[in-house]
Amino acid sequence: MNLLRWRRYTNLVLLMLSTILIISCTALLTPSAQKQVEQTRSADTFVDSIGVNVHLTYTDTAYGKYKSIIRPRLQELGIRHIRDGFVDKRPKYYQKLQDLADIGIHSTLIAGIGWVSPQQAIAIARQLDNSIEAVEGPNEYDIGKKPQQWVPELRQYMEQLHNQVKNDPATNHLPIVGPSFVDRDASTAIGKLTQWVDYGNMHPYNYPHKPGDNIDKEISNRSRPFNEQPLVATEAGYHTGNKHSDRPLTETAHAKYLPRLFLEYFNRGIVRTFAYEFIDQRTKPKDREANFGILRNDGSPKPAFITLKNLIALLQDPGESFPLKSLDYNLTGNTKNIHHTLLQKRDGRLYLILWQEVTSFNPKKHSDRTVPEQPITININTPVNQANLYQVSESINPIKQNNPKNINLNIPDYPVVLELLPPTNS
Repeated sequence: MNLLRWRRYTNLVLLMLSTILIISCTALLTPSAQKQVEQTRSADTFVDSIGVNVHLTYTDTAYGKYKSIIRPRLQELGIRHIRDGFVDKRPKYYQKLQDLADIGIHSTLIAGIGWVSPQQAIAIARQLDNSIEAVEGPNEYDIGKKPQQWVPELRQYMEQLHNQVKNDPATNHLPIVGPSFVDRDASTAIGKLTQWVDYGNMHPYNYPHKPGDNIDKEISNRSRPFNEQPLVATEAGYHTGNKHSDRPLTETAHAKYLPRLFLEYFNRGIVRTFAYEFIDQRTKPKDREANFGILRNDGSPKPAFITLKNLIALLQDPGESFPLKSLDYNLTGNTKNIHHTLLQKRDGRLYLILWQEVTSFNPKKHSDRTVPEQPITININTPVNQANLYQVSESINPIKQNNPKNINLNIPDYPVVLELLPPTNS
């Protein structure tokens, strides 16, 4: 064999060996074969990321039933954070905010141009004492205005609001959440706001589509004025008006999408997400704005309320920070579109929340889609004493799993929670 042919031969052999090696490595790294060690996050951090919008000054709506519906249902839900607005000269409203703070529910309040001046907002904040936990910039001020009008007005207002909050010893501990926008280009037009805010803001509505459809693009766009500052989604959600309203969901789809929304946003580092909103303001089935609640207008719970209530009750674990562990496990089976969140409580219990991030609703037919459950096996390598499954859409009664090391589950298009109990001596 001459030198040229030998070089060609050896090059061909090396190419074949390289191809075999690449195929072998790829096979070893497929999800069904990959050994995964994942860091947990605090279960209570997730609970603390959940908030809800209210309108306590709308006393001609369902919010007027504060004592009989709003307060007891908020307490039942287990929520810790609400969002409302600064309103001048409303002592009964301030009393409600203080009352909610007494049962552990604190407020983020919006300051708006033409609504309250920065000086008025701080005067109100002083009266509210510990019931207020954050000050938010104007809400969707870009709607219906030209940038040459709203941009300088909003920038001036944010500078003044920052100076008022941070230069007052009674309020300088309060974080400032940036303003929210509607128009896609507004996040570029406004310029940088980092010098005046502690958190960015976003309203990532995408009804009637599933939660994961637009969130990454929204985060990328809405982060522009805030650089690397963490984001708060001060409004997000779905409504359940009838088929003649604007892009509604059924209550069944609503109960699947809203809990998934909180989990998807938490997974992406959104500090807090406020669902819009707590209760249907009026009985107007064709009116989108009247039907965003997780409670119906009469105060009865929609299925989304039940699921969120159970999820919060199962995962809440208030207290000081603690060392977080890792879970050594892998998923096998039909794992396509299976998303998850891994959490830990301070007593060592782990919670693996799983769901299919798929479309659960057909907007053209205004009907729920039948989504087949996907069978998977969770292989646990970390020592585990017991495993329990929770169907939080129904209850928080545990379903004990027979084999805590190799767990076969059928994953639906709504969150299910797998609890892993550590060995008693750990």
